[in-house]
Amino acid sequence: MPRLTTQAEETNPKRKGYDFRIDNQLYRSAIGSGREMTIQSSEVQDAGVNVRQNPEDFTSNLGRIYSRNDFSGGSNLDSAHKANGKPDDVRRFWDSQGVDVFNTDLGKGYNVQLLHTTEKGQALSSAVNHMTVVGTRIYVSDDETLYKSDDGGNTWGTVTEGLTAGYQIKGLATHGDLLYITANNGSAGEIETLTSGGTSTQKMSAAIYDKIFSVKGQFLVTIGSSIHSYDGATTVGSAIITLPSGQSFTDVTDAGAVVLATATDGRIYSIKDVAGTFTAKGQTEISGEQPTCIVESQGIVFYGTKEVQTGTKVIGRLYRATLTVADDLYILTQNQLIKQWDVDSQDNSPNALFTTRDSVYIGVKETGSTSFLWRYYLPTSGIARYYKASAGGAVHNIVSLNEKFLFTVSSDGVYNQTSIYEQEGFLIAPPADFFTAENKQFVEASLEVEALSDSNTVELHLSNKYESINDSTDSTWDLEVNVLSGVGEEAVQLQRVARYVVAKVVLKSPNQINSPKFKAFKVRALARPELIVIQIPVNISDRVERPYRKPILVKNLGETIYQSLKEKEGAAITLEIYDPAEIVRGVVEKISYPIQSNPNVGSVTQYAILTVRGTRQETFSQVTSGDVLGINGFGIMRFG
Repeated sequence: MPRLTTQAEETNPKRKGYDFRIDNQLYRSAIGSGREMTIQSSEVQDAGVNVRQNPEDFTSNLGRIYSRNDFSGGSNLDSAHKANGKPDDVRRFWDSQGVDVFNTDLGKGYNVQLLHTTEKGQALSSAVNHMTVVGTRIYVSDDETLYKSDDGGNTWGTVTEGLTAGYQIKGLATHGDLLYITANNGSAGEIETLTSGGTSTQKMSAAIYDKIFSVKGQFLVTIGSSIHSYDGATTVGSAIITLPSGQSFTDVTDAGAVVLATATDGRIYSIKDVAGTFTAKGQTEISGEQPTCIVESQGIVFYGTKEVQTGTKVIGRLYRATLTVADDLYILTQNQLIKQWDVDSQDNSPNALFTTRDSVYIGVKETGSTSFLWRYYLPTSGIARYYKASAGGAVHNIVSLNEKFLFTVSSDGVYNQTSIYEQEGFLIAPPADFFTAENKQFVEASLEVEALSDSNTVELHLSNKYESINDSTDSTWDLEVNVLSGVGEEAVQLQRVARYVVAKVVLKSPNQINSPKFKAFKVRALARPELIVIQIPVNISDRVERPYRKPILVKNLGETIYQSLKEKEGAAITLEIYDPAEIVRGVVEKISYPIQSNPNVGSVTQYAILTVRGTRQETFSQVTSGDVLGINGFGIMRFG
């Protein structure tokens, strides 16, 4: 019984008349008139109308559309097309800075605009500062100095109070039209009130009073590691909760049924007003973290934590939870992590939370030169970076007055929102790959904006590098669309082949008088055929034809060849064709039955059609061992 020649037995199979190999076995083709070898790309299945990710974007155009026209779902979505995606993913993005993704113009359609800038209104030299609003007056402390502003933070003046010299202000609280102040020097302390007319009255001086909080018409004050009730006059009650030695309370909020107090021992304590007396009513442990600030909004509790690392690194986190009562104890349940800040060599711990009708704001130092307010939008449960301070310090206080935000940055100053817009802001959309790992041909992109004016522009930058989402200045961002006037919508031709496309939209306002208004972006891609189908007529006769040599007959050779092909049907193989040079890795899709052909009288040629479907592999030039020193590129060595 004849056998098939293997690749190991022939150093130059083409010279011996072999036309291709399957794995290590060599074969001859039967190419001729009416039995041609074909190599063609596999058909691409187009999705037609694609509504899977963006229901509002119907198209019958060739290819697939990646578009977004609503970003109110917030940041931190790292992939647009995921198998376990959620319905709200079509409204989410990866990151932003300097743009407002939540607010819309009253009575107008949704758009993304630049945020207002902030400026330092009052310098602060101390890391210990507090701020509160009494009526329309803003008070802020700087060590032992107290400042006030009656015009929303535009101008500030020093307040004369009756604090003992050398006492550092430790807390401010509002009660009606009175300002309550706690202060101490480490060995003695006092509580003082200040009227709007500037009258100062000392209320208490019996202990080293630290923080003060106004809750449920009463007060809570901290003395060392304990927290006490205070009637606002001359009575401080006994300790409600005493923490372990060296621990302290960090923040307090009125959460409706109870008052919640955060502490450095890693717990959130519940304190209830029982017949006019504050009583401890349970605790929630936050394992491995220290709660730093807390607030309640619309029945949801939000709290910040920090996880201290070695060196200067501190990881900051924001959580949401629900207050639950069981056996007359109030604890937090359904705790969900909203956002984590984790930057090497930075203290990212949040220290202040502030709530409005529809949002919760949290202050975080992100770098050595920038601090931000982040906004959590209650209607969509989305979070995004918001107002920026050009100073790297902890944000300890946030207030709002006259539709303007003010916040303090430690050892720097009070920053207040201005009426001018940021000069530039960006939004980075999540990478898109249309649920396929193969390369796509990206063919066009476009932007939609509201009519531009005052030299405002909107740009669309694209990158095919997935990791570019982590760096808005990455070198792979390319400007593809630049809308200078009008409303955009003009498609720009692209020449990109990649698996992913990442979009970054940049809004610019050179004069900062008004903001460009961005509505939507769109990128269209076509599936790029990667599979090819090869059909080869294979000689399965007993006749062996070799170049420049007389044909010979080998009995039963054709049957041996045919049986070897049948064994490979449905199997994964490597096909190498010598001319034209092709290497394909794939599967033998089918083998046709032998066909008798007699184009010339007396011919006994038999052949079968071999069909292989797979992907092209990189081909290399073939060199012999004697050519090694002369090659200038890759080569397949053939010894012998």
